[in-house]
Amino acid sequence: MIAHIIATLRIVIGTIGLYFGYNYLFGNNLEAALDTITITAVGIVALLSFTGHLIFHRSDARRLGWESDKPYYQYEVGFAHLTFALIAFFTYFGNWGLAPKVLTILGYTIYLLQIGILYTWRSFSEHRVFSRYFLRHAILTLAYVGLMFYFIAQVMKTAQLEVF
Repeated sequence: MIAHIIATLRIVIGTIGLYFGYNYLFGNNLEAALDTITITAVGIVALLSFTGHLIFHRSDARRLGWESDKPYYQYEVGFAHLTFALIAFFTYFGNWGLAPKVLTILGYTIYLLQIGILYTWRSFSEHRVFSRYFLRHAILTLAYVGLMFYFIAQVMKTAQLEVF
């Protein structure tokens, strides 16, 4: 039950963060856009994910259908999320500038892309493509990833940053 509440909070906070981040971005306030996405869609969302995977690992494993008597996978994923949350908080509160925030958001987005691919692969391999699991986990994760990648692309274009 608690895992569902945490997952819902992640979706709500991430969606609100993306909404305001895009709003600032299209309003030509690049710094506010980056700050908003860094603190909400990465920092708070990743911290909530850490909490769900580590502290409430049993409930979260049940929610994902990955129940196990050994929660090491849950711990590993939880600590990965904690790492991104801390990096987001450091770059936000430390006023490190534009590039570290872009890299923080990009790194977390790439990490979430891998999770979305895993959910998609699992849905296809278990013949659950037309299921609630596929919609809630694979599709929502990949939609979030798409919005984050598009945001980063627009930020990099506006700030005239190049990948290479």
